[in-house]
Amino acid sequence: MGITLKAVDIENKDVLYNLYQYYQYDFSPYSEEDLGLEGRFEIDLEHYWEDPRWNPFLIWSEKRIIGFLIILFENFDTDPDPTHVIYDFLILSKYRRRGLGKLAAVQAFNLYRANWKVVQMKTNVPSIHFWRDVVNHYTAGQYTEVFREDLNKYVQSFTNRNFDSY
Repeated sequence: MGITLKAVDIENKDVLYNLYQYYQYDFSPYSEEDLGLEGRFEIDLEHYWEDPRWNPFLIWSEKRIIGFLIILFENFDTDPDPTHVIYDFLILSKYRRRGLGKLAAVQAFNLYRANWKVVQMKTNVPSIHFWRDVVNHYTAGQYTEVFREDLNKYVQSFTNRNFDSY
């Protein structure tokens, strides 16, 4: 199975809004967020199409949407060379543990030669294991990891600027 990342334009924003319901559900054990009174998670994503720092992508495998990812150009408003951050990432549960998430992450990293960060909540142990594995393999171990007490999150940082090829 191959992976394709497709930018989400404003005409397809409803697809991303729908996928975010699954994301919020999946993430709720860690975020402790509850449903709104209408039985849906309350989400506002409009800034994704109003602010050039935000870059949403759908993850496709064959002819099916299997998830999404968001790349944030951190401090792009003040720094012409921003750090790129995987901000949100979802692979639908039926497609997990097949290597598709790893393929999607690698494709995302390969979109930009930049300094990168990936961040996980301390309580989200599956995410920590996933991202450590992905970043370690992608960088051949050439990354740093810190635990940010102030955020209660792990942060892996690396650059792919010096990679010879993708």
